[in-house]
Order: sequence, then C-alpha cells, then structure tokens
Amino acid sequence: MMKILVPVDGSEHSLHALQHALNLTDLLKVPPQLVLLNVQRSVAQGNVKLLIDAQTIDDYQREQGMTALQSARQMLDESGIAYQYHLSAGHPAEAIAQFATEHGVSHIVIGARGEGGLGKRLLGSVAAQVLETSTLPVTVVR
Repeated sequence: MMKILVPVDGSEHSLHALQHALNLTDLLKVPPQLVLLNVQRSVAQGNVKLLIDAQTIDDYQREQGMTALQSARQMLDESGIAYQYHLSAGHPAEAIAQFATEHGVSHIVIGARGEGGLGKRLLGSVAAQVLETSTLPVTVVR
C-alpha cells in the first residue's frame, strides 16, 4: 500500500500540500495511507536544559505540535479519509527524512514554505532540504 507523508507545521502552505495529497487519493485505485508529521525544532539546547526540566519542554513541544496539526486533522476528519499523525522534535528536514525511511513512506508531499521568520525568507528551506536529501519521490506544493 502506498504511504504518503505530509509534513504539517500549521501554515497555509502545509494545508495546500495536504489538499494536494487528498486530490491524489482520488486518482489512485487503492487509497493510500496518509500520514501527518509535525516536527518541532529542538529548544532544549545549551543552558535551556539547566533552566527548564525535560518534561516541561516535552509538554510544550507536544502542545505546539498538536496545535500545528489541528487544521490538517480537521480537514481529514471532514473528508472521512483515514490517517495517522505523529509528532517529532529536531531539525525539520532531517526528522522528515528519518521518519519517512523508518516508516516505509512511499512519497512525501510538502508545502513550499512554512511557519517561522527565517524560514519564510529562505524560500522554503525545509522543503528544499527534503528535496536534496530524500531518496523518495517528493512533491513540493505552492
């Protein structure tokens, strides 16, 4: 069965990517498995670990991840298409590629740009890095 990974960060671009993935499901004879992934950038670096305990950081990242997934999950719930969702932390492009490899993903559909000040200015740097590093087919949606 085809497994399509859609990284979601809560941005309009990630929702466009999800809509594209939904459109793909209509074209296939056998519906693919859709998987949403939200990657929170690691905040537990340097002295932050000394000031904030790991559980508080984990809780914060989980809350932020669930918030970022909310619109995408609502879209899929309304469509009636079965899906899975996962939360991760780390460098987004690396985490996406690692998740795809570990979970037998067939195809990645990613938005051209995402949330984040610097990321917006770098014209979709996460999408570009996923394109460069992934050995899987990647569709970038504007």
